[in-house]
Amino acid sequence: MQKRVTSADVAREAGLSRATVSYVLNGDPRQQIPEPTRQRVHEAAERLGYRPYGPARLLRGAKSRLVLMFTPGLEHASDFVAADIITSLGDALSASGLHLVWQLGDSEAQGASIDLAPAVVLSSARESDEAFLQLRQQFSVPVLPAFPGLDGFIAGAAEAQVEHLTAQGRTTLAFAAPEQPDLKPTADLRWVGVTRTATRLGLPDPVRFAVPADRDGAVRALSTLLDTHPDISGMCAYNDVVAFGVLAAAADLGVAVPERLAVVGVDNHSLGPLAVPALSTVRADVGDFVRALAREVARAAAGDDPETVLLPTRSEVVRRKSS
Repeated sequence: MQKRVTSADVAREAGLSRATVSYVLNGDPRQQIPEPTRQRVHEAAERLGYRPYGPARLLRGAKSRLVLMFTPGLEHASDFVAADIITSLGDALSASGLHLVWQLGDSEAQGASIDLAPAVVLSSARESDEAFLQLRQQFSVPVLPAFPGLDGFIAGAAEAQVEHLTAQGRTTLAFAAPEQPDLKPTADLRWVGVTRTATRLGLPDPVRFAVPADRDGAVRALSTLLDTHPDISGMCAYNDVVAFGVLAAAADLGVAVPERLAVVGVDNHSLGPLAVPALSTVRADVGDFVRALAREVARAAAGDDPETVLLPTRSEVVRRKSS
């Protein structure tokens, strides 16, 4: 493993004393270092690939530039929408000189992360959750929600699904929920969005059913649904992955999509256009949210009070062949 380049290495490369190099690299305003000497130090540091050592900087009183992110419930980063938001947030924070470190899973109070000295902590947990409250006890820096307004964001996608299907003349709807227990809280929020929007539009009560992750199970679930509720004409899937299961089951059962059953997913999965038929879906533009959140995190890191920003509650439909 390559040895970390230190200020002593830079001093040898530049042919200067360690004290002089330290003054330059740390930007000590009390020392009057000639500009040619400063340039010599910086050139040597660049040649060697020197980077300041974070813990040592903090001991000298420098401000932390670390933003620590906890995402309980995303143990495997399988939620690609959340992962994309976090990746974009990291890019936006970099523009402010901050560095995002993301810890997956539920081990907020364990692991190497408790030894870090962040400027701000972000958590995907709700502010009322025990996990969020524990972080506020553990860290003396601002602890902020990573996905503020998440409930409205989740329900908003379901609202767009129902409005789209209704506009296509599909008034008797079903909600295809995932079978995984860990997704039930999110599925419940989306179900609320489906039923609330159906009520607002004067539609019959939608029907909820679970779609197993295996093809045979999905076939049995859809067959039972259509036998029990033969008037179902529109399907609001929890997300695109569940919608793929519905499309596969419909193909095996000979159910024509969209002629007999229109299907709409959520999240705009990259495989959606490759489905047969190509999957209609719902997406939300989170660009403004990410930029606003990065700005407020930077304010918190600087010691200012951040303002509240929320995820968007409106989504747009990407219509393809399945609806």
